[in-house]
Amino acid sequence: MIKNGIARILISVHDLRESLAFYQDIIKMSVVSDHPVDTETIEQLWHLPQGTTARAVCLKNDEQTTLLELIEFKPHSGKFIRSDAQICDYGLFTIAFRTRDVDAAYDYFQQQGYKFICPPITYTPNWVPVTVKEAIMVGPNETPIALIERLSEPKPVIKGDFGILLDSSQLVENMEEVTKFYVDILGLNMVFDKVLPEGMIDDILNLPAGTESRMAFINQSGSNNPVLEFIQCSVKGKYLSDVAKPPNLGIFAIAFQSDDLSALIEKLHSHDIKIISGPVTCSGNQEKAILVQGPNQVNLQFFEQ
Repeated sequence: MIKNGIARILISVHDLRESLAFYQDIIKMSVVSDHPVDTETIEQLWHLPQGTTARAVCLKNDEQTTLLELIEFKPHSGKFIRSDAQICDYGLFTIAFRTRDVDAAYDYFQQQGYKFICPPITYTPNWVPVTVKEAIMVGPNETPIALIERLSEPKPVIKGDFGILLDSSQLVENMEEVTKFYVDILGLNMVFDKVLPEGMIDDILNLPAGTESRMAFINQSGSNNPVLEFIQCSVKGKYLSDVAKPPNLGIFAIAFQSDDLSALIEKLHSHDIKIISGPVTCSGNQEKAILVQGPNQVNLQFFEQ
């Protein structure tokens, strides 16, 4: 029902030139399309006012089909989705890139004026013999970006300073809701789901010492696209759904391609999943799309080409 995992990660941007300078010039993703967004998507799918315009630039790396879709809305709100949020607030959080040298990247981005949620931290999970070094920066549009270096052999081959998209993470209140939706309804694959050792991710996410945390990874079997990462912690947050939408700035949705959108809609209805809008036929690319309120009130798009 879902083809190849995450199809797109949608980011509302303040300035396309600034964002492209980061993702294209520094991260070295390639631009695969640059186009105006059609009126049907803007007004009917995203419920933005008449007169709103948008330009979308899609980028990807050589190894994955997932697109990073940067969209500049005019007018945009000037408000960043995560500007007033706590780490533990429920919603889309980071995108993660494999990184050749996290320490070097940390020094470089600091010199460029970027702030960090956490500096490079080295850790070895107790469930797999892999040691990694990770830092989380505040990237363009105040989007948290995780930089992850594998220190254990065999180390992955990275052509430049940055490699593939590893995951897109969410902070969630209810992991059972996540499992029911992504695994039971969509048919995706639960790769990992464990309660973490006490304090393991406290420093990484700036959580209070001793926070109880649970982490899950879900993907499409056989796909090398980024996994969906879910983090549930004992520190209670609030839902970001009121602000996590355009024309506010930051990650506002994840999109999946369906091989049978009508069947998917019927299945979502049968499980009382809220369809926010659609189906909408987008004139720009002739896709049929819906916008759905996913687990923990995260906006998800599903489309059929």
